[in-house]
Order: sequence, then C-alpha cells, then structure tokens
Amino acid sequence: MSNKLHELLAVEQDRKHKGNQAIGEAKNTFTKKDIYFDGMVKRYISLEEDAELIPDETKGIVTTVKGKLEEAIEAIVKGMDAHISKEETNASEKARAELVIEGVNFGLFSATSLLALESHLNKIKDLYTNIPTLDTAKKFHFDPQEGLYKTEPEVKFRSVKRPKVIVKYEATEKHPAQTELLYLEHQVGKYETVYSSGRLSLTQKNQLVKRIEGMLEAVKVARSKANNAEVTNIKVGQKLFDFIHKDLL
Repeated sequence: MSNKLHELLAVEQDRKHKGNQAIGEAKNTFTKKDIYFDGMVKRYISLEEDAELIPDETKGIVTTVKGKLEEAIEAIVKGMDAHISKEETNASEKARAELVIEGVNFGLFSATSLLALESHLNKIKDLYTNIPTLDTAKKFHFDPQEGLYKTEPEVKFRSVKRPKVIVKYEATEKHPAQTELLYLEHQVGKYETVYSSGRLSLTQKNQLVKRIEGMLEAVKVARSKANNAEVTNIKVGQKLFDFIHKDLL
C-alpha cells in the first residue's frame, strides 16, 4: 500500500476496477459456467470372464467455489483497501464510529469510509448469492483429502440380448420338434459412477450470505453513529463572494 496520498490516488481507481472485474468474472463463472464445478468417474466392471473391455468415462473438475473465490479475493481486497484508505486519509476526525460485528472490533472508521465499505459489501453479497450449490438429488459427502464433495458409487447394470432356442414341443415319431428363437436379456456387467463437485452445500452458501448481511447491518449502524457527530460550522461562502465582488459589484 502506498504511503503518500498522491501515490495512493495514482493506483486507487485501477485497483478498484480490477476488484470489480474479479467480482464480475467470478459471478459469470458461478452463473454461466457452473459445469466447471462438476466431475465424475464412470467405471465398467464385467461380470463375465473374457468379456469386452469398456474404457472408463471421466470428467474432471475445472475449479471449485473455494478456489474461484480465492482467485477473486486478492483483487477485491486490494481495491477495497485502496478505497477505504483514501476515504480515511481525507476524513474528518469527528464523524467516526467503531465497526463491531458479532463482538469483533474491526476498528474506527469515518462515515465516508463506512459508506464506501457498504458499497463493497453489497457487491460481495451479490457474488456470494450466486454461488452454485450441490445437487440435492445426490447424496454428497465431503472428502477432506481432495477438498471436494463426492457421492458413493451409483450402480447401473448392463445387459445384452443373446439368442436362445426354446423347445416348445418335443419331437415325436410323426412330428419334428417345434422350437422358437428368442433373444433374452443377460446381465454382463455393471457401471459404477462416482460424482464429484467443487460446489458448496446450500447450508454453507446461506450461512455465508447471512454473515455478509450481518456485516452490512453492522456497517449501517456504525455509519449512523458516525453521522451523529457535531457539525463543524464553517462560514467561508460569503467571504469568498465578497472577495470575488470586491471593487467590482
């Protein structure tokens, strides 16, 4: 972070822009490229000896919600810190209040900084509201070693039709045997499919959004307290016009 205000002003807008870009890109992935968070491995297990070999089907996960957020957060934090630092540098020492969220004191901020923070948090809330969640039709469990959600193997059997001659009537001295060719289903193997996901559970998402909403509420309360400061009344306007009009009007 820059130590001089003019240095900070030189980079603030660029950092804010990159932060907004990071939010937009992550939101676009969450809403329009959510297949990136889904994977699967489908294996075939033969139930017969010397059966045909069927290769596995796999689809890898491109990214996870956690990973995508971590990518975006670095730029978001830089933009937010630059913005709030500028506001704090320019702020009055009077219109200030402590920001306390669930007992955690985040420090003393000016009213303008709290207004800026509220704006950033609203953008972050919009991003988190669009986090893709797990398919509730599948029973996922979290695998801490891989950092992913997985299902137990889903089993589907594979059958083929094979010909079989059925004797309807045995042969007699006067008539040959009557037979019929039928094609009967035979189970020859099974597919085991394990689904994986880099999404979050609906409970996790709701808790994250609720936490952000709590932060927004705390920021609004702090801003209200900061704006309760006594006004420093400045009488400079008439003096300026007196100077402009002096000897002319």
